[in-house]
Formats: sequence, structure tokens, C-alpha cells
Amino acid sequence: MVLDTKQFSRNTGVRTFSAALYLRGEGASPAEIGNYFKSSLSDFTSEARFESNVIIYRDVIAISMLEGEASTPDKISASKAADRLLGVDGVLASFALCKIDNTVYISARSHGTVNVQLILEKLNGGGHFDAAGAQVSDDSVSRVLTLLRQAIDEHLDSIEKKG
Repeated sequence: MVLDTKQFSRNTGVRTFSAALYLRGEGASPAEIGNYFKSSLSDFTSEARFESNVIIYRDVIAISMLEGEASTPDKISASKAADRLLGVDGVLASFALCKIDNTVYISARSHGTVNVQLILEKLNGGGHFDAAGAQVSDDSVSRVLTLLRQAIDEHLDSIEKKG
């Protein structure tokens, strides 16, 4: 519940708080829940590597890339980095890229104003309006970044034409 509502800041209503009240009455501990979300030092360091290499594209899109070869746990760090980048003022959507073996992984998040699912569908990915992912095989990170920018441009341009 804490994860799905992003610490009770999204998608909450009377039923959400009623369920939380019930769980608290049954012994659920907020302090204990916090322990489940702690990161190891290596995870923290991996996330910081994403966050130290960020560009802002079209004034509202944050794109982060992990330099060099990544490892499987870095896919989780990519999703966490994409999520945290939404906390940057003015950022409406974020994308985090990393390459593992011969595949570039993309994790995307949105505040709900930019449909990241439609953007990543152009790269054979999918997901939901505000959380999506894609995997692009046999390509470089720089080429995938170019494809991602094109997909973002197409999506944002189509929105501007409608509006």
C-alpha cells in the first residue's frame, strides 16, 4: 500500500486510508515498513551513478544514463532513479537507461501528464501511462538514446498539435 500510493501521495482515497487504519489496528508498524525499503550501500551507489548523469530534454523530460557496462541489479536502480527524477522541479517524465550484455534497458516514469507507455511502445516496450519499460537488443546506448529522443519528440509534438 505504501509503495502503490508512493507514501500515500498518489492514488489515495477514503478506502485507502480506511485500509491503512485497519492494518495499523492489526499491528502493522510504519517503522517496520520503512525497513523494507532500505537500500544496501551498493544499491545506493548504483542509484547515485544514474543520478550523476542526467540531461533535461525539451525542458520537461529527464534522461539518465549509466556509463559503461551495467549488471542485472542496475535495472532496479534504473527504475528507482527514474522514479526519483520526478522529484526534480519541472520534470514531468523521466527515463533511465543502462546496458547489460547486449541489451539496453529503459525504465520510464511520469507524473501522469506524459504517457511514457506510448513513448516506449515506439521502442517495442510497454507498461502503463505513468510507468513503463523497454529493452532494445543489439544496439548502443547512444543509438537507443537517439531513438528515445525521436519517440519523445513524436509524442510531445502530437500532443502539441492536438492542444
